[in-house]
Parts: sequence; structure tokens; C-alpha cells
Amino acid sequence: MTTFTPRRSAYRTLIWAGLALWAVLAIIFAFTDEAISDALYNPHSGWADFLECYGQMPAAFLGAIGGSILLRLSRPSQGARQALASAGLLLLTVLMALAFMADATGLQAKADPNPGIVLGGTIAIVLLMQVALRFAGRERLENLRPASKVAVALPLIAGILTVWMIKVPWGRWTYRDILEAGDRLLFTPWYLPQGNNGHHSFISGHTAFSFSVLPIALFFSRSRTVFNTILTLALTWGLIGALSRVVVGAHFAADTLFAAGLTITWFVVLSRRFRAIPESPDSPRSADEHTEQQHQ
Repeated sequence: MTTFTPRRSAYRTLIWAGLALWAVLAIIFAFTDEAISDALYNPHSGWADFLECYGQMPAAFLGAIGGSILLRLSRPSQGARQALASAGLLLLTVLMALAFMADATGLQAKADPNPGIVLGGTIAIVLLMQVALRFAGRERLENLRPASKVAVALPLIAGILTVWMIKVPWGRWTYRDILEAGDRLLFTPWYLPQGNNGHHSFISGHTAFSFSVLPIALFFSRSRTVFNTILTLALTWGLIGALSRVVVGAHFAADTLFAAGLTITWFVVLSRRFRAIPESPDSPRSADEHTEQQHQ
């Protein structure tokens, strides 16, 4: 399989530029969060309301795909340890499919989803993916293993675990809750945690899930152009999702900024950990690197 990785100098430059922009925005939002929400808030925005209800579904579905590929490649018969790992992977895949079905049936839309439909749809997704993957060659799926690991891990680590570890102790009121309470004094800047008070504006889980579609680019690493195009589209989707949270008043700009930054950071860490962006065919390679790849 011919794949690539961004050249190290350009890659590092991009990372440092992103960190610098993030830091500048964090400082700006410390003083302008409330004013930004005053300017953008629109509780009747159709597109923002749609993303509030269904914007997390793409990342959850991608996670279910990644988990399904790894399940197809797993061999639990090789021992108790592998069987336990396969069981955990199945549970995680089911969790992603369940998140997809819950939102698809209206959980975020404040509806009351039918548990039978949600559970039945979840099981159907997991089973149908396994059936469909039987028609894909094992070698082809092996090439997708690193990308699949990132796809299934990112929404869990960034969109659920990291978000809620920060949300609960931070206790920041959302903009729309402040308006409903009629007390502007409830506003606090992002750098002042309030403790566990039942309010969870900082940081934005929806934004973290929006940016959790980034691993989709890893599934198309044969071509630099295709990879960069899909990665750009995924980042755009994340930015639109972040903007929608401010528009509906569910979060302040800083809430989305930190969620985006943490998710992108986890994406980079996981991609490097699982070696999901291999070496570039059009960059110079040494004989030692070529020999190492052959052995792998």
C-alpha cells in the first residue's frame, strides 16, 4: 500500500502555527466571550438547531466503522487476553453505534427515543457492518487497522472522557441558561472554574464530537491530495459544529475553542501512537527506512 506522511518540517510548522493561533484566541475569548454570544445568539437558527440534534452522528458512525474493522481483524481464539481485548472492542463498537442510533432517533432533539428501536438499530448496525466487511479482503482491512484505531478511540477519549473530566468540576453556565435565569452576573470567564454546580458549558462535547471526524482522512492516505482535501473538509465540519454551539447559546466561543484544541491534540497523539500516517512515497527515503518497512 502506497501511503505518505506530511514532511516533518511542514508538519511541525503547522502544529506550532496552530498552537499560536489557539493561544491568541484563548486570550481574546477571555475578554470577548459574552460579547460574541450577544452578537451570534439566535435560538431560531434552523441549521444550528439541526447540528445540535444530529451533529454528533458522523463521528459516532465513523467510530462504529473503525471498531467493526478491528473486530473483523481480531482473533479471540488466540488466547484469553485476546478474547478479553475483543470483548472490550465489541463493547466500544456497540457504544459508538448506540450513540449514533440515540441521536438518530431524537435524543438530542429532546425527544423520547423508543429503547427497542435504539437497541435494535444498534445491533443491526454492528451485525450489518460485520457482514459487509466479509467482502473486503483481510489485507485491505489490515491496511486500515491504524486508521480504525484512531477512529474508534478519538470520540471516546476526546468526546466523552476528556470533556466530562473537565465539564463537571468547571461548572460554567451556558449563555442560554444565563439568559433564562435573567442574571448576567452568572457569567464567568473560561479561566475561573466554579466547581461542580450542575452547569457544564466548559468545554463543549458537541464540538469535540464534531472534530472527531478527523480520522476519516486517515482512511484515504494513499494520496497526499486526497488526504489533505478530506482533512480540510473534516476540519471545516468541526468549525461549523463549533460555531453552531455558540449560535444556539449552548456554549461560549472559548468552550468550543478548548474542545477543538483538545480533540485535535488527541488526534495527533493517537495518529502518531498508532502510526496511522505512514511514510510519503514522494519524499526521499533511506535504504534503512526501506528495509525497515519491508520487515514490518
